[in-house]
Amino acid sequence: MLAIVIAGCRSGLTDPSPVATACNPSAATARIAMPFFRRPFIGDFPTGNLFDHDRPLGFEDGNGRLLSMCGTNYSLEGQTDGHDGYDWRMPEGTPLVAVADGEVLVAGLSAPLFCPPLGRTVQALVVALGHVDANSNVFFSIYGHLSRVDVTAGQQVNDGATIGLSGNTGCSGTPHLHFGAMRPMPSGLNVVIDPYGWHSSATDPWEANPAGAPSVWLWRDGAAPSLR
Repeated sequence: MLAIVIAGCRSGLTDPSPVATACNPSAATARIAMPFFRRPFIGDFPTGNLFDHDRPLGFEDGNGRLLSMCGTNYSLEGQTDGHDGYDWRMPEGTPLVAVADGEVLVAGLSAPLFCPPLGRTVQALVVALGHVDANSNVFFSIYGHLSRVDVTAGQQVNDGATIGLSGNTGCSGTPHLHFGAMRPMPSGLNVVIDPYGWHSSATDPWEANPAGAPSVWLWRDGAAPSLR
């Protein structure tokens, strides 16, 4: 079974520092691009937490430094150190869709997790899908904090099919979608990656980390959710 851990999110609304996305990331600027995903929702919503390339292993393993896909440090204020995906603030009950054809690997409650911002143990409703692109590359898409799950493990889903509704479950202080991506590595481990890839001439610390992996721009042309 795919091991899913949804990094906890701060209790209030968050906005990434403008410097974090100033490189205007695109498929053309990514070190690796394999356009494959549609956006996981219909429409456009404000961004909250970003993927932390310095060490995206959750707030329990944060190191007080945040690094965006542009290779720039950005403000800790209101952000989650070690965040392993992207957050978009949206009303509870917003339909969420499959980013590509795939198989449902996880559908339901996550394992119990102590949430420091809330001061209690919580569980999130999550969905994880497995996808294989035209070149046999395998990727996983992760949806967290849902209010309702509309699929079951083992089910095949089509590109764009509704898989559930956004919510505020788990270690979350405001309704939003936590979206993440993973890929299997030769070591046999499934490792979190940034679906926006890496856009700096400097080395990506997460790719260089023994526990890490190369991030990949996964969005189809025009499908990348805005980072604002």
